[in-house]
Formats: sequence, structure tokens, C-alpha cells
Amino acid sequence: MKGKGKGQYFLLIFLILISMLATGCGKEKELVKESALTVNTAPAVKCDIAKSMRYSGMVRGHNEVYITPKMPARVTAIHVQPGQRVRAGQLLLSLDSKDLNVAVKQAEAALAGARAAQVANELSLENARKNFERNEELHKAGAISDSQFEAEKLRYESLNSGAVAASVAQAEAALASLQNQMENCNLTSPIDGIVGSINLSLGETASPQMPAAIVTDTGELEIELLVSEAEVSYIKMGSAVDVSIEAASEKPFTGQVKSVSVVPDPVKRSYAVKVSLPNPEGLIKSGMFAEARVDTQSKKDVLAIPVNAVVPKSGRQVVYVLEMKDKENRAREVEVETGIKNENYIEISKGLKPGQEIITRGNTLVSDGTLVRVVAGGSK
Repeated sequence: MKGKGKGQYFLLIFLILISMLATGCGKEKELVKESALTVNTAPAVKCDIAKSMRYSGMVRGHNEVYITPKMPARVTAIHVQPGQRVRAGQLLLSLDSKDLNVAVKQAEAALAGARAAQVANELSLENARKNFERNEELHKAGAISDSQFEAEKLRYESLNSGAVAASVAQAEAALASLQNQMENCNLTSPIDGIVGSINLSLGETASPQMPAAIVTDTGELEIELLVSEAEVSYIKMGSAVDVSIEAASEKPFTGQVKSVSVVPDPVKRSYAVKVSLPNPEGLIKSGMFAEARVDTQSKKDVLAIPVNAVVPKSGRQVVYVLEMKDKENRAREVEVETGIKNENYIEISKGLKPGQEIITRGNTLVSDGTLVRVVAGGSK
């Protein structure tokens, strides 16, 4: 009985071990079961694509004028305020002109004296002319001496020298100069526009080295962009430009390339591109910071996929194509050649065909042959 009992005991132990081994194998088999990776896809499509670059610049009025006084003088009156619309010729600031007023009166008196002397000279000249002609006849007849004739001739020529007329002209020029200085004491707007700033206060002394005011025409604005030599050849006059100005609006504005410089900046070696920007509602102010997106290269009817679908891998560019295999979706690695791209799409010049489903999200986690599951928005 003891031998039989031991046999039963060992048999029981054997059966338990077999059961444990069977259970362990089942668990191992369950652990190695392949799971699908969730991805998004998009088809490769034919479309027009444009490469764009972003440049920053400052918004300026299409016609912006810095008004600088021509002489130092104290500000006696400010007639406008920043933001006020003005017309061409409208008075902006007045400068002290008391001393000039006195000088003008003196110049007017000097001119009046010069003109009176001119009138007296003309009368004397007419009398001298008659005496000269009479004495010339007497001299020919031998009735007067040479010295008497020469003296009369000298008197006539002296009165006819033009010295008095020159004095009048000089007095007129002196008066005109002072009157011009008087006009310079009234700083006016040379254009229709809006007062951008008044840089002086009442009582301050204006300086020819500093603008007293800025007037800008904000009906049409412009932005100057500095473009590299590698991109400037692709920018065409008249092409549309998306302009973002966060200080004015969350939505972008639409501008237009107005001019493209053919000569680079001598220091920065960049080319100036001017973009015109309509401002009918007056939302944009001169001096605001702007970011412009300019199309540089464009192609029509090319094969393109979302730009984030391309994955750099060991110096190559690859994409993962969705492929059905044994009724399962799997990722297949395809090497591609790319062309121009923008923020959304990239050109595929080699490696794909139109309509192929490309993994766009989750593509950095998959490899060639990975089982995938396409979520809503992609192909199934």
C-alpha cells in the first residue's frame, strides 16, 4: 500500500506540473499577440502648390512726411493733435516770430528808401541825359571845352550805372528772405493725411535736427521686407501677400507686392521688397509690427501629401503607405523624392501614385509591416 500510495502521490505531482506548464504556455502565447497601432491617413492628391516664406517688417504710411523746422525757435502754439486728420497746407505748429517781425519792418523801410532813391535817380538821370545830349552838340561845335564835356558825360554815366536799381533789388531780396523765415515759423502739412505724432511741447525750442511732427497717409500703407538673394528672383510684382498684424486684427490682411529692388542693400546684402496694404477702415496704424507670408515658388498640378507625412530616416525621406494584407491594414515603408513645400503640403516627385493612402499621424511610431488601425477621418 505504501508503494501504491507513493505512486499515486508522484502521479498527482506530475499532473500538477503538466497543468502549470500548459497554463504558462497559454499566457506566453497571449503576451506575444500583435496589437494594432492607431493612425490617421490622407490620400496623395494632385494639386497646385506654392512655397512661401515669412518676413517681418514695420508698417509705414504710403506717403509719410517728417516735418522739420528750418530754424531754431520757441513753440508758441500747437494747432493739432496726434490722430487728427489734416489737409495739405493746414497749420500744425507756430514758432516765435517776434524778432523776425521787427526785422521785416526794418527791411520794408529799407526797401521803401531804396525805391524812393530810385525814383529820385530816374529824375536826375533824365535831366543828366538832356544835359549830356546838349553838351555833346556844343562840344562838337567847339563851344565848350573837353573837360566840361567829360564832366557832364561822367555825371550821366554815373547816374545810369544801375547802382540804385541794384540797391532796390538787394533790399527786395532781404525782405523776401525775412518773409520766407516768417513763413517757416508756421509749420504746415504738405499732404492730406493723419497726424502721426507731435514731438514738441508748448514753449519748447524747435530744432532743425529733430522732426517736429509726422503726417502720414494711412489710406494705403506699405511694408518694406528684406529678402535674400536666393528668394528674391521668385517674387513677382502684383502677387498677393498674406499680412498678419496682431495689434490690429486676429485675421490676416491681404497685401500686394508693389516693387522689387534690383539692387541689394550694400551692408545686409538683402533686396527690398515693398508690399502695399489697403487700410480703408483705418484699423492699421503706422509703426505696427507686421509679418508677411510671400509666395516664392509655385507649381501646378503636382502630386502632394501633407507635409508631416514625410519622415527623415538615415539620410532618406520616407513615407508609410497604408496597405491591405491578409485582410489587415499594415504600414509599408516607401522612399520618396520631394520638391517644394508650404505650411500644409509637400510635393512628391517620385515614389508615390495619386490616391495612395499615406499615414500622416502615428508615422513616427510605425515601421515597415506594422499592423495599424485607421481612426475616423482616414481610410479604413
